Amino acid sequence: MYWETAISAPEAPTAALQKLLEVLADVECVNDAGVVPTALLQEAEQWGIPLRQTAEGLQLEYPHPPLSRPEIAAVANIPEAQIRILPACASTNSAMLDSDANPGICLAESQWAGRGRRARHWSSPFGRHLAMSYGWTQAASINPALTLVAGLGVFQVLQKRISGLWIKWPNDIWVTGKKLGGLLLEARRLPSGQNRLVLGLGLNVHDDPTLPDSATSLAQQQVNLSRSHLAGQIIRRWQEDFARFDHDGLEPFLPLWNEAAAPMLRQIVQISDVRGHYPAEVLGIGGDGRLQVQEPDKAPVWLSAGDVSLRPLAS
Repeated sequence: MYWETAISAPEAPTAALQKLLEVLADVECVNDAGVVPTALLQEAEQWGIPLRQTAEGLQLEYPHPPLSRPEIAAVANIPEAQIRILPACASTNSAMLDSDANPGICLAESQWAGRGRRARHWSSPFGRHLAMSYGWTQAASINPALTLVAGLGVFQVLQKRISGLWIKWPNDIWVTGKKLGGLLLEARRLPSGQNRLVLGLGLNVHDDPTLPDSATSLAQQQVNLSRSHLAGQIIRRWQEDFARFDHDGLEPFLPLWNEAAAPMLRQIVQISDVRGHYPAEVLGIGGDGRLQVQEPDKAPVWLSAGDVSLRPLAS
């Protein structure tokens, strides 16, 4: 899911295609659509959306079981009304930032303008991966350390299923040397003075020929798991962990987080920030979520999550 987009299409689907997808998301088949213009079918193909016109009508052909609100709600133990599933969107984070659902969850079968840290963009082909955002409103401002708690929650859901799973500070999920997914925490100040917080997750789930060599998926790791079941498990884990984080802070999570990040601790990595690129040893994280590193022959320093990109040095 985390790669430069390879979709052969304009910046966004036309309004006609988006409207049609919204209808098809609620029903298995539209039998009163008439003859759909060839241009619309071609546009859907450009976006990698399997839109087919049959004798019964117009339908979406999912490459894998579609996302299911009832299944997600049952596993997460939340009301279905909190869950919104879109056939396609620019960004689930954007959708949740504009929503007043408190809390609310938005998932998309396809996403063409997902956002990552440091203004990176990525796409998610139709029906193959997990693109999900969890949004809520609160008085307190954003706490960047929440991203670490969220990443740890994903790690805990998957750790017994995948060998070599680890967390790369501050917000990436890796398997050995390949990226499995990542998170992005965003906030917006509301006119009421409250803060709208949204946590986005992108996770590679099914086989995908467009995945680069630097990425992996659950399927490549021999994990066969419904996207809906996986989403429900993660949401439930997040709700439990966020409540604990609000009460106790990051401190209770540090031992397990450092265990989950073990492949990077005490390693020499490449750090990129406003000073440029330089090697440093990773020492660990503190109670505020900052990362402690040490350059050769220099004193240890603390780095903030928002201004550093870590890459293990090639062996």
